Amino acid sequence: SAFSIQRRSLRTGQKLKRAFLLVNYFRDSHFPASTMRHGRAKASRRTLQFYRLNAPHLKSPYKLLLDGTFLVSSIRNKVPLYERFAKTLQHEDFTCYVTRSTLEELETLSKSKNNSTTADSDENDNPFAQARQYGLDECEIIENDRIPSTNNGDTTKRVGKAFKNFSQASLDIFNIATEGGNNRKAYFVATQDDALADALRGMPYVPLFRLGRAVLLLESPSSASRSYTGNIEQTKLASAGGLMTAEERKMVDKVNKKDKLKRKEMRLEEQKKMEKRSRHEIGGGFNTRRKKKAKGPNPLSCKSKKG
Repeated sequence: SAFSIQRRSLRTGQKLKRAFLLVNYFRDSHFPASTMRHGRAKASRRTLQFYRLNAPHLKSPYKLLLDGTFLVSSIRNKVPLYERFAKTLQHEDFTCYVTRSTLEELETLSKSKNNSTTADSDENDNPFAQARQYGLDECEIIENDRIPSTNNGDTTKRVGKAFKNFSQASLDIFNIATEGGNNRKAYFVATQDDALADALRGMPYVPLFRLGRAVLLLESPSSASRSYTGNIEQTKLASAGGLMTAEERKMVDKVNKKDKLKRKEMRLEEQKKMEKRSRHEIGGGFNTRRKKKAKGPNPLSCKSKKG
């Protein structure tokens, strides 16, 4: 009957659902999340290729500048940073860096965390202390005297109001990553701070790492990087790769102008020849399109004047 068929189909659906869950469990247990998904790996390769082609100073061995928010997030989500960075960077050599101001900021947060918790709480419960310890053990420290100051007015205009709200640690990272206007020291920045990330996206050639829970992501090149690259390519085309002088450019423009006028004259001559030929063969005028002139209104559609 219809009722028995319905029950049978319901059982089949439940069996399929159970089989699907088992397949997912088997996949997760035998192939852990540490293996990069194909889509993310492909996107990372494309991003690295873009920087290799357009920003030659961003090359192996890579320099990764980590901020406090990123370190704390990695501790909370138990992310094996070295392993994930190696996979994302196609197993190229890299070094992690942290600023002295970031370590000081983490130390302050760690102390405030300890003061707010009870004396019996374990030190492992303090992610700020663990993040600071990771920075001391695994990263090279950039001292304050090696950090450039912010004197570029154009950079300040690009960042806007967010620049004033930066902490000292964020300000130091921003100054390092934007030195020379296009990340001259070739740092990759890893941050979870949205204000800092937005400010760095407005500057060309600053690659950004971020964490989506336990997933490490390398962001695709920002619009600032792409437009900067486009401007450079246009300049190269205009100057023949930088080999053409201003005088040579003027000469080329002059020749192009003459060539354009010559082509126009040839088209007019060809049109006159065709017109002559049609007159001889057909005995009429050359059929050229004429613009339709505006006509007056239809007298039948107009209202008659009242006498």
